[in-house]
Amino acid sequence: MLDAYKELVPIVYGESSIKHLYENTDRADRICFGMHWHDRMEINLVISGSMMLRSDDGHYEIMPGQVAVSAPRKMHGGFSGSRGVEYHTIMFDVEKFCNSTPASGKYLTPILKGEIIFPRVIEDINLKNTFSQLIQIVEDRTAYHPLQAEGKVYEILGILSGCGTIPTKDAVKMDKKFYAIIKYVNDHFSEKITSKDISLKFGYNETYFCRRFKEVTGLTFTKYVQALRMEMAIKLLKAGKEEIRYIAWKCGYRDVSYFSNCFKYHFGFRPSEIYGMEG
Repeated sequence: MLDAYKELVPIVYGESSIKHLYENTDRADRICFGMHWHDRMEINLVISGSMMLRSDDGHYEIMPGQVAVSAPRKMHGGFSGSRGVEYHTIMFDVEKFCNSTPASGKYLTPILKGEIIFPRVIEDINLKNTFSQLIQIVEDRTAYHPLQAEGKVYEILGILSGCGTIPTKDAVKMDKKFYAIIKYVNDHFSEKITSKDISLKFGYNETYFCRRFKEVTGLTFTKYVQALRMEMAIKLLKAGKEEIRYIAWKCGYRDVSYFSNCFKYHFGFRPSEIYGMEG
């Protein structure tokens, strides 16, 4: 797995060991969450608009009523669709729900070991309703009981268990081989790199490399590099510790005007509009 993309910020759970987030934006092509992975399970339910989910096995459009599933240690990133997106997210550590029962060993342990692959997008009325019931429980602080919330998580895991498949060894080998390339790009994205340079370095035909790169990341090579640069840029701009022109250079842009235009196209606002916001 790509250590460069591992999310290091710890999640603070409540008594039920569940984290709930709600987001709503009317802007198109906004980053909901950048490409990352973590040891917990993450599930997104789209309420309105749409979400473009990027993952290590492709990219998907999540429509209202559909659920996006990211199992432990699976790369994923989300962008708002053309009309924005409204969605709920729940996160939990599967390990915390494991116990000594036969059912736990049969259905939950394989998830922890990465032996089960879930569909990235699921449209199931029972899953949607159970997810919605869980949200109602965690949002209703007057009648909230952590055991009720945990019970809904078990229901969700039960529904998901019927959707999972076991990956082939050949697919796993291919992913491990290609991940070395992605790790290199993660480490050198601020430099002047092209798909031709990388394909030559790793001994690939450029056409095949570009096709396979998009299959693995869900983005073209150019857009992937730009997404990395933009994520770095927005963090540095919010911190406001360096001049914008130096931030542009640090992110791989030698022309500050071009950087500003790319940033506005990506986020919908200019670098100066968020400069020093964390200060």
